Amino acid sequence: MIKKILELSALLIITTGLPTISFAAQEGNDQLRVQTGVPKRTNETIFSSLVAWRQEDGEKNKAKGLAFIKGSNTKKITDIEAAKIIAKSLNAGINYEAPHSRGAMVKYSAKKAEFVITNATGFDLNRVLIGDYTNQKLQYNVPGKKFSDAGVDIAIDLVYSAVVERIDKFSPKFVPKTAGGTITVTIDNNSPIVIQTEGKNTKQLESELDKALGKSAHFSSEPIYPNIVELNSRNYKPFDGGELQLFNLNASSIIIDVNDSALGVLTKFRFPSISKSEDGFENHVIKLAILLIVASLGYVFYARKKT
Repeated sequence: MIKKILELSALLIITTGLPTISFAAQEGNDQLRVQTGVPKRTNETIFSSLVAWRQEDGEKNKAKGLAFIKGSNTKKITDIEAAKIIAKSLNAGINYEAPHSRGAMVKYSAKKAEFVITNATGFDLNRVLIGDYTNQKLQYNVPGKKFSDAGVDIAIDLVYSAVVERIDKFSPKFVPKTAGGTITVTIDNNSPIVIQTEGKNTKQLESELDKALGKSAHFSSEPIYPNIVELNSRNYKPFDGGELQLFNLNASSIIIDVNDSALGVLTKFRFPSISKSEDGFENHVIKLAILLIVASLGYVFYARKKT
């Protein structure tokens, strides 16, 4: 009996150290389609994007895209042109930041006002962030699936445009206020939810949206995933303390249309593999600890028997 315990313990330890056999993720397993609109801002404005992915062995990467969209005062950009500019900026970020581990790509067509962010073979997407300061109507969906079926959670974080547009040393003191306008959110073919922005701050607007969306959403003081913060970037700032989160959304699409020149919106998407990348190492350590305990007990029983 003792011999069998020792043999089993040794076998478990050896097999734990071997690579996990799994099927490689196929290209297109994780996707997000973004359908663009016509920017409503009059001045040139920032549109940011971020995608993060992980390889099957746990290696993680991320890439950022930063596009400057001309305003209607200079040249009116079409929705198709907007899609092309944004897609090319994120592809450029992927090629620059992960030239040897391109786990994500952005596909677009010269004839469609949309782009699709997708995983490459052998990789999983774990998060996508779209930062729109151009005030364009944006529609999001997972091709062929509902968000709940794809396991994709969503967060909407309203922010002040001046946070990324102003330059501290040369701009007047920042006053957090809206310019007046609307925020419209539409889920599937339901009636649009329209919120007036005049005289309200971002937290009030998010709370109002929370009530209007009912059980589909909840306001949270914790981000759906940690914000990317870069001290030398105007584009990636600390979390502002609140966002609207939509978990397990039983819907095929969501449209977000911000029409207030003082506001931007960060729309965040969390894919199922984000929990694997965060919890994988911890689970591996726990398993090893349990196996070592089993092996130790086997050795103790064996030693006692000999004495």
